[in-house]
Amino acid sequence: MIFRRRYPVSEDLRGWIVENFDWAADHGLLTRETPLVLPTREFITAPKGEDPATARRIAEDLKRLLGLDGETISVAPSEGPAPEYRLDYNALSGRAGSWERAGEAGGIIRYDPALMRQPVAFLALMTHELMHHVLHRIDEYPPGGPEAEELATDLHMISCGFGVIAMAGAEQAGWLGYMTQPSRAHALALFLAARGIGAAAARAYLPALSAGYLGKALREVARSGEAEALRARLAG
Repeated sequence: MIFRRRYPVSEDLRGWIVENFDWAADHGLLTRETPLVLPTREFITAPKGEDPATARRIAEDLKRLLGLDGETISVAPSEGPAPEYRLDYNALSGRAGSWERAGEAGGIIRYDPALMRQPVAFLALMTHELMHHVLHRIDEYPPGGPEAEELATDLHMISCGFGVIAMAGAEQAGWLGYMTQPSRAHALALFLAARGIGAAAARAYLPALSAGYLGKALREVARSGEAEALRARLAG
């Protein structure tokens, strides 16, 4: 007898992902024109580097892509030993970044400068922190409520088109963020199916393990048909 391996994303979690994608469409975060953002010069124009000026340039690129051009968001390294004085860096040790509100409309992002050694992981971190700002501008919590804020922030990186960066960044760092890689893959598969974007564009920028998760997720989303209503809504 051949046993089919259980799909690693539960029915409850999949329902929550779909519900959040519908919420994103309701609030204009996910539209028929939302692009699949890739770690390329087409989207990220900041030069290479590990200095605060480069971090600020990266944040400006991401703000533009997230519709935050007019927002006042400062970006600064967090306090701690400089990267050259550390024996090792692991995304599991310590807090890689944070966002907090500053005044009525502004925000402050602090990041661990050691993470800039891993450029895609740093992009994922900065996107996550800016996503907090995006979500806090909306007068309604995403499905799951305030207790699921960090998970929802990870998820809405993907509903806003940053699924490749989210997955590739997490794999580059060893682990980064709040969602698991299989659940990120499922959300990215849902995004691609809903937007009608071919998987080859995503696979080209995913490491092997993440690409494998995405392949399974694409098959499961196609089998379940759970992207169909969202695809029709975005096309309409």
